Amino acid sequence: MSSQPSRPGPANPAAGPGSDRELRADARRNRERVLRTAQRLFATEGLGVSLDEIARRAGVGPGTVHRHFPTKEALYLAVAIDQIRKLVAEGEALATTGDPTALFTLLSAMMASGAENVAVKSALVAAEFDLRTAAPDVAADLTRRVADLLDRAQAAGAVRPDLTVGEVMALVAGAFAAIRHAGAETSRERSAHIARLILDGLRPR
Repeated sequence: MSSQPSRPGPANPAAGPGSDRELRADARRNRERVLRTAQRLFATEGLGVSLDEIARRAGVGPGTVHRHFPTKEALYLAVAIDQIRKLVAEGEALATTGDPTALFTLLSAMMASGAENVAVKSALVAAEFDLRTAAPDVAADLTRRVADLLDRAQAAGAVRPDLTVGEVMALVAGAFAAIRHAGAETSRERSAHIARLILDGLRPR
Protein backbone atom coordinates (compact mmCIF):
# COMPACT_ATOMS: atom_id res chain seq x y z
CA MET A 1 0.00 0.00 0.00
CA SER A 2 1.57 3.22 -1.12
CA SER A 3 1.73 6.13 1.25
CA GLN A 4 0.05 9.42 0.42
CA PRO A 5 2.70 11.98 -0.59
CA SER A 6 2.88 14.80 1.87
CA ARG A 7 2.23 18.31 0.72
CA PRO A 8 5.37 20.41 0.45
CA GLY A 9 5.67 23.07 3.12
CA PRO A 10 6.66 26.69 2.50
CA ALA A 11 10.02 27.04 0.77
CA ASN A 12 11.31 29.31 3.55
CA PRO A 13 8.91 29.35 6.49
CA ALA A 14 11.32 31.37 8.64
CA ALA A 15 11.13 34.27 6.23
CA GLY A 16 7.34 34.57 6.24
CA PRO A 17 5.51 37.61 7.63
CA GLY A 18 5.59 37.73 11.40
CA SER A 19 8.27 35.03 11.59
CA ASP A 20 10.82 34.88 14.39
CA ARG A 21 13.59 35.81 11.95
CA GLU A 22 11.70 38.86 10.74
CA LEU A 23 10.92 39.91 14.29
CA ARG A 24 14.55 39.52 15.32
CA ALA A 25 15.69 41.63 12.36
CA ASP A 26 13.12 44.27 13.24
CA ALA A 27 14.30 44.28 16.86
CA ARG A 28 17.91 44.73 15.72
CA ARG A 29 16.92 47.66 13.49
CA ASN A 30 15.02 49.29 16.34
CA ARG A 31 17.98 48.83 18.69
CA GLU A 32 20.32 50.40 16.12
CA ARG A 33 17.92 53.31 15.67
CA VAL A 34 17.77 53.89 19.43
CA LEU A 35 21.57 53.74 19.75
CA ARG A 36 22.14 56.23 16.92
CA THR A 37 19.51 58.60 18.30
CA ALA A 38 20.81 58.34 21.87
CA GLN A 39 24.40 58.98 20.80
CA ARG A 40 23.36 62.09 18.86
CA LEU A 41 21.15 63.46 21.62
CA PHE A 42 23.69 62.82 24.37
CA ALA A 43 26.31 64.68 22.32
CA THR A 44 24.07 67.64 21.43
CA GLU A 45 21.66 67.94 24.36
CA GLY A 46 23.47 66.26 27.23
CA LEU A 47 22.69 63.28 29.41
CA GLY A 48 19.49 64.77 30.83
CA VAL A 49 17.43 63.65 27.84
CA SER A 50 14.94 60.99 28.97
CA LEU A 51 14.55 57.48 27.62
CA ASP A 52 11.01 58.37 26.52
CA GLU A 53 12.30 61.36 24.54
CA ILE A 54 14.95 59.17 22.92
CA ALA A 55 12.17 56.75 21.95
CA ARG A 56 10.11 59.58 20.44
CA ARG A 57 13.05 60.93 18.42
CA ALA A 58 13.99 57.42 17.28
CA GLY A 59 10.44 56.75 16.12
CA VAL A 60 9.86 53.76 18.40
CA GLY A 61 7.67 53.14 21.40
CA PRO A 62 8.96 53.77 24.93
CA GLY A 63 8.58 50.07 25.65
CA THR A 64 11.09 49.27 22.91
CA VAL A 65 13.75 51.45 24.53
CA HIS A 66 13.07 50.16 28.04
CA ARG A 67 13.11 46.56 26.80
CA HIS A 68 16.56 46.91 25.26
CA PHE A 69 17.95 49.36 27.83
CA PRO A 70 16.21 49.07 31.22
CA THR A 71 18.35 51.83 32.75
CA LYS A 72 20.10 54.97 31.54
CA GLU A 73 23.43 53.43 32.52
CA ALA A 74 22.72 50.41 30.29
CA LEU A 75 22.14 52.77 27.37
CA TYR A 76 25.32 54.74 28.14
CA LEU A 77 27.30 51.49 28.13
CA ALA A 78 25.71 50.30 24.88
CA VAL A 79 26.48 53.63 23.16
CA ALA A 80 30.12 53.47 24.28
CA ILE A 81 30.54 49.83 23.19
CA ASP A 82 28.91 50.57 19.84
CA GLN A 83 31.41 53.38 19.21
CA ILE A 84 34.33 51.09 20.03
CA ARG A 85 33.02 48.45 17.61
CA LYS A 86 32.90 51.09 14.88
CA LEU A 87 36.50 52.05 15.61
CA VAL A 88 37.55 48.39 15.48
CA ALA A 89 35.91 48.11 12.06
CA GLU A 90 37.71 51.27 10.92
CA GLY A 91 41.00 49.83 12.17
CA GLU A 92 40.38 46.63 10.23
CA ALA A 93 39.71 48.62 7.05
CA LEU A 94 42.83 50.75 7.56
CA ALA A 95 44.95 47.62 8.04
CA THR A 96 44.19 46.61 4.44
CA THR A 97 45.38 49.89 2.92
CA GLY A 98 49.12 49.45 3.48
CA ASP A 99 49.36 53.11 4.47
CA PRO A 100 52.14 53.50 7.09
CA THR A 101 50.43 56.61 8.49
CA ALA A 102 47.07 54.86 8.97
CA LEU A 103 47.76 54.84 12.72
CA PHE A 104 47.19 58.61 12.80
CA THR A 105 43.89 58.21 10.96
CA LEU A 106 42.63 55.69 13.50
CA LEU A 107 43.86 57.68 16.50
CA SER A 108 42.23 60.83 15.12
CA ALA A 109 38.95 58.90 14.78
CA MET A 110 39.31 57.58 18.33
CA MET A 111 39.87 61.07 19.72
CA ALA A 112 36.95 62.50 17.72
CA SER A 113 34.68 59.72 18.96
CA GLY A 114 35.84 60.31 22.52
CA ALA A 115 35.19 64.05 22.23
CA GLU A 116 31.66 63.44 20.96
CA ASN A 117 30.96 60.91 23.70
CA VAL A 118 32.87 62.50 26.57
CA ALA A 119 29.68 63.01 28.59
CA VAL A 120 28.75 59.35 28.20
CA LYS A 121 32.24 58.23 29.21
CA SER A 122 32.14 60.52 32.24
CA ALA A 123 28.77 59.08 33.27
CA LEU A 124 30.16 55.56 33.03
CA VAL A 125 33.13 56.52 35.17
CA ALA A 126 30.79 58.12 37.72
CA ALA A 127 28.74 54.91 37.78
CA GLU A 128 32.00 52.94 38.22
CA PHE A 129 31.72 51.21 34.86
CA ASP A 130 35.01 50.26 33.23
CA LEU A 131 34.73 49.43 29.54
CA ARG A 132 37.76 47.17 29.76
CA THR A 133 35.85 45.12 32.33
CA ALA A 134 32.35 45.47 30.87
CA ALA A 135 33.41 44.70 27.29
CA PRO A 136 36.90 43.17 27.49
CA ASP A 137 36.79 41.53 24.04
CA VAL A 138 35.82 44.72 22.23
CA ALA A 139 38.38 46.81 24.12
CA ALA A 140 41.09 44.21 23.42
CA ASP A 141 40.18 44.17 19.72
CA LEU A 142 40.68 47.92 19.49
CA THR A 143 44.03 47.73 21.29
CA ARG A 144 45.16 45.00 18.87
CA ARG A 145 44.20 47.13 15.88
CA VAL A 146 46.18 50.06 17.27
CA ALA A 147 49.15 47.78 17.98
CA ASP A 148 49.15 46.41 14.43
CA LEU A 149 49.06 49.89 12.89
CA LEU A 150 51.71 51.09 15.34
CA ASP A 151 54.05 48.26 14.31
CA ARG A 152 53.61 49.15 10.66
CA ALA A 153 54.13 52.86 11.28
CA GLN A 154 57.30 52.22 13.28
CA ALA A 155 58.67 49.88 10.61
CA ALA A 156 58.17 52.65 8.06
CA GLY A 157 59.72 55.29 10.32
CA ALA A 158 56.46 57.25 10.49
CA VAL A 159 56.26 57.02 14.30
CA ARG A 160 58.96 57.36 16.94
CA PRO A 161 60.46 53.93 17.75
CA ASP A 162 60.30 54.20 21.55
CA LEU A 163 56.48 54.32 21.63
CA THR A 164 54.47 51.39 23.02
CA VAL A 165 50.82 50.58 22.40
CA GLY A 166 50.12 51.11 26.11
CA GLU A 167 51.51 54.62 25.86
CA VAL A 168 49.44 55.30 22.74
CA MET A 169 46.22 54.23 24.48
CA ALA A 170 47.16 56.36 27.49
CA LEU A 171 47.66 59.38 25.23
CA VAL A 172 44.23 58.84 23.66
CA ALA A 173 42.66 58.74 27.12
CA GLY A 174 44.63 61.88 27.99
CA ALA A 175 43.28 63.57 24.87
CA PHE A 176 39.72 63.04 26.13
CA ALA A 177 40.66 64.73 29.40
CA ALA A 178 42.42 67.60 27.59
CA ILE A 179 39.45 68.21 25.30
CA ARG A 180 37.08 68.25 28.25
CA HIS A 181 39.37 70.51 30.30
CA ALA A 182 39.47 72.97 27.40
CA GLY A 183 35.69 72.87 27.10
CA ALA A 184 36.07 71.79 23.48
CA GLU A 185 33.63 68.83 23.52
CA THR A 186 31.08 70.64 21.37
CA SER A 187 33.57 72.09 18.89
CA ARG A 188 34.92 69.63 16.35
CA GLU A 189 37.45 72.20 15.17
CA ARG A 190 38.89 72.83 18.65
CA SER A 191 38.86 69.18 19.69
CA ALA A 192 40.57 68.20 16.40
CA HIS A 193 43.23 70.88 17.01
CA ILE A 194 43.98 69.44 20.45
CA ALA A 195 44.12 65.96 18.96
CA ARG A 196 46.63 67.10 16.33
CA LEU A 197 48.84 68.65 18.99
CA ILE A 198 48.92 65.34 20.87
CA LEU A 199 49.47 63.25 17.71
CA ASP A 200 52.40 65.45 16.68
CA GLY A 201 54.23 64.12 19.73
CA LEU A 202 54.16 60.64 18.21
CA ARG A 203 56.12 61.60 15.12
CA PRO A 204 59.89 61.01 14.92
CA ARG A 205 62.05 63.85 16.19
